[in-house]
Amino acid sequence: MKRFASIPGVGLARRVAATCALLAAAMALPTAAHARSSDSYDARAAVITPLSITKLSDLDFGDMVVTTGGTVVLTPTATATCATTGGVIHSAECVPATFVGLGQSGQRVRVRRPIGNTIALTGPGTDMTVTNITIDGDPDLVPVRSNPNWERYTIGSADGTFVFRVGGTLNVNAGQLPGIYTGTFDIRLDYQ
Repeated sequence: MKRFASIPGVGLARRVAATCALLAAAMALPTAAHARSSDSYDARAAVITPLSITKLSDLDFGDMVVTTGGTVVLTPTATATCATTGGVIHSAECVPATFVGLGQSGQRVRVRRPIGNTIALTGPGTDMTVTNITIDGDPDLVPVRSNPNWERYTIGSADGTFVFRVGGTLNVNAGQLPGIYTGTFDIRLDYQ
């Protein structure tokens, strides 16, 4: 006959510990009643003053995978597109820089491209440049004349508001390091 020594309370302690572990595991698993998902979004409003310019969105070429050098050409229309060349695979949405202005119906306005018609983007790797800066206005901004530095328009809306967008060609280097690349540029408006 085998005899086992028993220590009072050890068996109970093991059962309590096992029960607590099961309860903790069950609480950690999401159930239909406990599963939640949330995300946050920005909300904003722009108040436009006469003879001014207000930025509505930043220029964003989206995400890309680079196998060799190439370009991403962003068309600055209301439904912007990005076309790539070389070893650049593009994903995510392209967003042109978008601005709104307020003048008077029939007034002329000149939009000046960034100095040198380029934008430098810096990040963890070699700088990238945006060249061939293009400006496109909504139908209420009627093109009059263009030159390498300026786009000239007539404001066609009855209330004097207008929207224009900025795009260009992002030049991606071979072996471009991954990361976020940013830069700034100036846009100048002359109301005439």
